Amino acid sequence: MAQATHRQIAVVLDELAEDIEALGAALCCDMDIAMKHMDKLQAIDLIAQKQRSLGSLLVAERPAEEIERIAIDVLRDRMRLSG
Repeated sequence: MAQATHRQIAVVLDELAEDIEALGAALCCDMDIAMKHMDKLQAIDLIAQKQRSLGSLLVAERPAEEIERIAIDVLRDRMRLSG
């Protein structure tokens, strides 16, 4: 039962990552917004990356190994501390 729940959470996290990336892409199409808010647009991308990493971690057969695959140093370090 717990695995099904984790799988469902991972799916939702991936869907949210897609939604947030689509929002970021739409905002990047407006050059005024892109130029004025590049740091915020990069933050949107980082949110999506974190969501995908957490989703993968939830369904990993070997969570400790999956933690080491996380590309975002800050998130990887936080997950190491949690273990």
